[in-house]
Amino acid sequence: ISHELKTPMASIREGAALLREGVAGPLTPDQTEIVRILGDNSAALQGQIEDLLRYQTLASDSQQLQRRPADLQALLARVVDDQRLLWQARGLSVRVDAEPCTASVDGEKLGVVLANLLVNAVRFSPPGGVITLTLAQRDGKVCIDCADAGPGVAPEDVERIFDPFYQGRNQAPGARRGSGIGLSIVREIVQAHGGSCRLLPAERGAHFRIEIPNVHEATTA
Repeated sequence: ISHELKTPMASIREGAALLREGVAGPLTPDQTEIVRILGDNSAALQGQIEDLLRYQTLASDSQQLQRRPADLQALLARVVDDQRLLWQARGLSVRVDAEPCTASVDGEKLGVVLANLLVNAVRFSPPGGVITLTLAQRDGKVCIDCADAGPGVAPEDVERIFDPFYQGRNQAPGARRGSGIGLSIVREIVQAHGGSCRLLPAERGAHFRIEIPNVHEATTA
């Protein structure tokens, strides 16, 4: 259905643009305002359609894993470095506490998980804030924590925070609203690995934890 909506929505946007340019003749001030509203809202709707298509693709792809032994300490360091321009632009600091860890995972998809968690923390952190990433092994599981100093998650949002397209009520000042699919993709990929993701209680900010069975450890023990 989302594919079928793309073409007519693009036509509406193009039509509004032509009207705004006066191709069909001059517009009155009221008509100009109507065309502006039409263009703005059709652009917003088209963006939502694109987000839906992207989520469908990512959610489907997340179930197809290519597991290989991966150095998770190095993977986490690479993700932090890849997003360096983003978190530095907001005046943030990222602290990493990662112990050596090798596990049989889909490294590319787990990289998406780590990047989504970090980008989410950046989006909600106040300028000058600190984001903490922790990697450890406990009871045969790989545990990865991401904590920020933002506004946290409102109690009424906790149960739905991993739902596709759900937007939490608390927003950091000046932050752009995301698409609402980042955390849902985190859940899809982590669950495909047989793991879990949850929001932990925190006095300040949001504290996410993902746990994935350490298949490499289990098969080599």
